[in-house]
Amino acid sequence: MAVRILVHSIFCDQPGTAGDDTLVVMTTDAPALTPARYLDRIAADGVEIGRLSRAHPDRIVPSCPDWTGTDLIGHLTAFTAWLRGVLLEPGGIAAPLPDVVDPGEAVRDWDSTLAGLLGLLRDVDPADPVPNWSTGPQIAAFWVRRSAQDVSIHRWDAAHLESDEPAPVPADVAVDGLHEYLDVFVTTAFATGGAPENEATLALQVADLGHTLHRDLPHPGPVTTLRGTASDLLLGLWHRVDPLELTVDGDRDLVRAWPRI
Repeated sequence: MAVRILVHSIFCDQPGTAGDDTLVVMTTDAPALTPARYLDRIAADGVEIGRLSRAHPDRIVPSCPDWTGTDLIGHLTAFTAWLRGVLLEPGGIAAPLPDVVDPGEAVRDWDSTLAGLLGLLRDVDPADPVPNWSTGPQIAAFWVRRSAQDVSIHRWDAAHLESDEPAPVPADVAVDGLHEYLDVFVTTAFATGGAPENEATLALQVADLGHTLHRDLPHPGPVTTLRGTASDLLLGLWHRVDPLELTVDGDRDLVRAWPRI
């Protein structure tokens, strides 16, 4: 399965069985967490990114080997500038992600950049019409969620600068990220022809929460099962950890070819 979606997000290449509690994931749903929860995570994770990247500005990010700690903040600074255009300017979504001319300046100014991102997202009404690249609702809530998920993964990347065992993504945020990945990224890929259709079903057994998410790709077929904590599964889908290590049953070739979107 190959997925090609244009999205300014988590890229690193730019400076059990089902029971009664099974969740069947089939459609694009609204974000599950509250705006306040998303903003709280952006604030906490953003502070950690700043601390860790400043402590290790020249160290290679193991999970994003094309980046240093400085590059990581540069990417998030560029994303914040781009998102401001998306939310405030007609046609802003068509603009390319801007280059960060001075990464050192981005590191120096990260606290104010983070405050600006939080203010930008706090000031929008989640129901306001704002375009995005998905086939789901074209509303501001998409970007509040996407920003929180982006920053949560990059906090894990930054923590990898000084630890081989970064703290996990909080379970509620990670489960929301699993839904976003399946309901938004995968659904949009199939709807737009960005991924070939398969007769296969993916099952994600969320061990710490005791339920399973199913997703047909897009037609039902043989089941491939991954099992782990919500954080590990999310990190596996984003290739921060090896998804093959989470595979407990089914087609390992399907997992091996899982797209790096």
